[in-house]
Amino acid sequence: MGRQSLVGVGLWAAGLVVGALFMQSFRYSAHSMQADKRIREIYFWISLACVPLLARFVIQALGANLDASPAMRLRWAALGSGQIDGAAYSPFYYVLWLATYLLYLYDADRKHWIRACLMGVLVISFGIATMSKLLILNVGVMTLVVLYHKEVIRFRHLVTGAGVLAVILLVFHAIRQAKSLDGEYTAFVVEQYVLRNFAAFDTVQPCSSSHWGENVFRIFYAVTYKLGIGTVEPIDTLLPWISKPVNTNTYTCLYPFFKDFGYWGIALFAPFLGAMIGWVYKRRQQGDEFFTMLYAYFSTMLIIEFDAEIFFTNLAGNVKFVLLLLIPFLFGGYKKRAE
Repeated sequence: MGRQSLVGVGLWAAGLVVGALFMQSFRYSAHSMQADKRIREIYFWISLACVPLLARFVIQALGANLDASPAMRLRWAALGSGQIDGAAYSPFYYVLWLATYLLYLYDADRKHWIRACLMGVLVISFGIATMSKLLILNVGVMTLVVLYHKEVIRFRHLVTGAGVLAVILLVFHAIRQAKSLDGEYTAFVVEQYVLRNFAAFDTVQPCSSSHWGENVFRIFYAVTYKLGIGTVEPIDTLLPWISKPVNTNTYTCLYPFFKDFGYWGIALFAPFLGAMIGWVYKRRQQGDEFFTMLYAYFSTMLIIEFDAEIFFTNLAGNVKFVLLLLIPFLFGGYKKRAE
């Protein structure tokens, strides 16, 4: 790590901690929203009705005239290559599946465990169909966090599950790249996603974006460009590859803030994200159902914190998820929580 990475990480870590502790110092309402079972039921049946959309995508992707393995055909199609109709990386129905899965997983008693498992199969199927490690990681982390909060599993099970998930992701990556998963390849993958991003970040020039805030505020450029009221195209969510000093396209989560606004960007946005996560975590500690599910969703962002920034970059998808998860609670009642 060079000086740029050390200063950036120091600012980021300090800002997250300060923001989180600040929000946790407040007292919050002792009332918790409950999910409306009818809305959840509607979500479930709409989710099942969307299954043919995923099947159509897979058939089109595998049938594309691309010189690649089936796994890479799926991956390229998910990224929009191969002229696949409706091949958006995260279609709306996947966000619906994810919210429905959490709603049933949290309430997975004898009556609902079959539906929870079925929704789990759907979200995992989407992760496999798009060959996305991030989506597989997100599903696994959310499941472990919710089950641990519900005291279905203990800490040792949480650690074991995390280890199993890490192995699954390594195998998944090897399949996608058509490589043999041996010790040398495992070391390469770990190096690429744990160490190389800091070396890449040291090559980023501060305040070097072509347009003001084009990385941090990507969603505004995307919306205005889509509506035809703006001429600036949103930047690609997949960052450019570099070969020096290392071959990678991950630049740590500091990239958008530093590239747009320099060290001031890191110093300003770290407390903001820390405050948001600290607020969600505090409400989760109080036993709030909605915030427990929301914290499970945000946990993936914390785990890959220094690999890539996904809160602002994927803000549109994050907002869709939060709204879909919130709607059943808006139509539900309230219950008194223990202080």
